Amino acid sequence: MTPEQLATAVRAAGARMLDRYAAGTRPPGLPELLAKLHDNDAAVAEVLRPALAELRPEARWLDDEHGSGPLEPGEWWLIDPVGGNVNAVHGMPDWNIGVSLVRDGRPVLAAMYFPVLDELFTAAEGGGAFLNGVPLRVSVKTSLDGALAGTGQAQPGHDAAFFERMGKSFAAMSAAALYVRISVPVGHQLAQVAAGRMDLHWQLENVRSHAAGVLLVREAGGVVTDLDGRPWDLTGEGYLAAAPGVHAAALELLTA
Repeated sequence: MTPEQLATAVRAAGARMLDRYAAGTRPPGLPELLAKLHDNDAAVAEVLRPALAELRPEARWLDDEHGSGPLEPGEWWLIDPVGGNVNAVHGMPDWNIGVSLVRDGRPVLAAMYFPVLDELFTAAEGGGAFLNGVPLRVSVKTSLDGALAGTGQAQPGHDAAFFERMGKSFAAMSAAALYVRISVPVGHQLAQVAAGRMDLHWQLENVRSHAAGVLLVREAGGVVTDLDGRPWDLTGEGYLAAAPGVHAAALELLTA
């Protein structure tokens, strides 16, 4: 199976979501918001599930976008049906369709599509990362003082202690980097790191659906480790994805 085959499925799902998307959308309250989130995810899954099953019948399906921890051995399709769904529901353009194929805990194929911009990011293990077919390379920066950094809330429901840790990491990075962005979806930021538009992204948690973005960064020449400096693992906790020239400095800052 090739990235191009996966890209076809992801583009079709993006077209379905574009039919549902409207820049003027504003949900009046939480019940309406939650209903729209659910309906968007369901509409995209309706397109993706049969398409991916045809591409790789033996691979199991998992669309728990906030799930974490180990998977059983074998191949899994990890799906974030609408990354940044809450943005789409509020009429903002920064949302995506993200898919990765994970084999024995290792991402081997990924596609992430930004339908509003018609930008399609793809990667295959050992085969590089691409944006609309053009090879990607991470930033060549070597100093944090010129770096564009980012983080975001990967999932809801954290306690006050987690947000205190997140705030401390933001304050530390803000004192060192040129600019720090806190936003969702996380996949958007990882894709921007792969494209060299941003220089680093860090997380205090590790959500399985981030695997597509992690593969993009790796295949574009970036470095992805946990916050102790060990190679990224699907079952780890936090991580740092960065251009090689700023990874060590960012890691030292985040673990100080």
